[in-house]
Amino acid sequence: MRILVIGGTQFIGLALVNALYQMGHEVAVFHRGQSNPSLPDGVTNILGDLNHLTDYRAEFGKFAPDVVLHNMVLNVDQVNQLVETCKGLVERVVMTSSMDVYQDFGRLLGLEDSPIQTDILTEASPLRISRYPHRARTGNDPNHMFYNYDKIPCEEIILNTPDIHGTVLRLPMVFGERDKQRRLYGWVNQMKAGRKAIVMDEMYAQWRSTYGYVDNVAKAMALTCLDNRASGQIYNICDGIFDSLSMAHKVKSVMNWDGRFIVLPSEELPEVLRFGSVPQSLQVSSEKIERELGFMRDVPFDEGVARTVSWDLANPLDPLPAQFDPNYEAQDEVLVRLNH
Repeated sequence: MRILVIGGTQFIGLALVNALYQMGHEVAVFHRGQSNPSLPDGVTNILGDLNHLTDYRAEFGKFAPDVVLHNMVLNVDQVNQLVETCKGLVERVVMTSSMDVYQDFGRLLGLEDSPIQTDILTEASPLRISRYPHRARTGNDPNHMFYNYDKIPCEEIILNTPDIHGTVLRLPMVFGERDKQRRLYGWVNQMKAGRKAIVMDEMYAQWRSTYGYVDNVAKAMALTCLDNRASGQIYNICDGIFDSLSMAHKVKSVMNWDGRFIVLPSEELPEVLRFGSVPQSLQVSSEKIERELGFMRDVPFDEGVARTVSWDLANPLDPLPAQFDPNYEAQDEVLVRLNH
């Protein structure tokens, strides 16, 4: 098959391109040309701006894709350009979405006025009532890339456009090599520094989320591109559900760290160490894609953690971004008080 990937030079997109290529398919990647990815020989490069996608319809037509996968849709304008570009060019279009469409995510951010729930979410679970979940962090700047971010209306468009057989893939918290969000780095950094204890908010320690190792996520994405049964469907993709303390222990095992986790209620911690979110977990099931398309993971979860930690250690962040500030002074204050 011939697959056009929009956004395939970094992290998840690059893993997808590698997976499709290794399966023997012809792949084209549409990107800005601003990074230097290690794309396999034989992959077609099409350079351009995804915010002006319709301008490249003729070039896409020369490649003649069987499927288009857009890995970078952030807002309605981008998905409208996607369907306008694809109409008459290709029938099957796959769009990556996120588990942030679920009502539980809105509740986590304090945007949904409804009780905390503990159910495992499926593709049919309630979606957010609130819209534009990240506007609060944009400073109400309409030019900010996340001001109009919302996957919910994008999903509706891709699944309900005539002559387009759309598929929506809701991704979890994806970790792995080349992850810009560095989902494990906060623990890796503190353990590498030789700390003897890490102080953790009890609410955060118990908070459960849904994770996926990048190579497994990419395999599932490739599977939906190649299987016509995915047309018109929504699929959750993930490896498993873990609480934060369990994830921290997985990193500890890989790092051979001999320290301790000190878990305390929020009220016993300085403000800077508190979780600061509603205690709503994000627990999502991938049973549907396993049952309908036969998805199976190639990389065991703990092996994925080990690979990620190894990459994090080989690629330290310097200077350390503010979101990874371990607040050692506040932690030490707690440890002194507890005589640790």
